[in-house]
Amino acid sequence: MGIFGGKKETSNESRILVITSDHLNRDYEPLGTVIVTSAKVTNDFNFIVDLIGEKAKEQGADAVICFRYNLNGALYTGYGTAVKFK
Repeated sequence: MGIFGGKKETSNESRILVITSDHLNRDYEPLGTVIVTSAKVTNDFNFIVDLIGEKAKEQGADAVICFRYNLNGALYTGYGTAVKFK
């Protein structure tokens, strides 16, 4: 959160590609499955996309493909395959 309660500004440069498909226009090497969970209560699921992107980036990934998410009560779970571009 910002200093006065507003949204925290984020840079789009730090985000990585997170898509539901496995079709990319470039070659890639799979690094493995990435799974994140959060108990955040919101109608906006974009935070789970940001979480999985951050976790995949920590593993050296350039993108997450085959992204899926599930909401069970107040628990969000997101998962996908982290990939590195060749």
